[in-house]
Amino acid sequence: MTQTATKEVRIGNGNQKIGPLATFSLPSETTCPGASEWCSQNCYAIRMEKRWFNCCDAYAFNFLASLDSESFVESMLSRIPPDLPALRIHVGGDFYSAFYVEAWRQISEQRPLTHFWAYTRSWVIPEIREPLEELKALPNVELFASTDPSMPLPPEGWRIAFVGGDPRANGAKRCPTQQGKVGSCWQCGYCFRQSEGDIAFKVH
Repeated sequence: MTQTATKEVRIGNGNQKIGPLATFSLPSETTCPGASEWCSQNCYAIRMEKRWFNCCDAYAFNFLASLDSESFVESMLSRIPPDLPALRIHVGGDFYSAFYVEAWRQISEQRPLTHFWAYTRSWVIPEIREPLEELKALPNVELFASTDPSMPLPPEGWRIAFVGGDPRANGAKRCPTQQGKVGSCWQCGYCFRQSEGDIAFKVH
């Protein structure tokens, strides 16, 4: 994965699975308050960060930048063109606090033509869930409540991202990219161009 660096934040330019889409990430584990034990044992982001040290540096840089909400919003807006088609929030990391979620709400509101999407386990944290509800209510934002067989289901109204052969995933769309039906998330668009429907991923 290539990275475009700025003084404040580092934006990813996608990868083979995602396609030519912008991404923003944080360090895994330390920014994942809703992670289950299953998640920690199977997290692909942890493996990726151990293999690619440039990812660790970029994600740590982004985390430090995110701690000042006002400058973080300004920095992100300087890196997101008004006509950017889509941006995935958190290939690694998660929404670690209410103030951080609020920053993304401000960013998303000021880039209404960009589709933002993320899979989050922070919905299990009560003080973070409410601002997440406000974020996902925006018309250009799609948030999935990520869960695994060891976790409960999210409240009604959430799109769900199942993983690991969860028996509750009946009716969820199997990720077309993992199934080899499309070449990338960009070609599929199910998660960020549609506003309803659950998704099921294989462990990867």
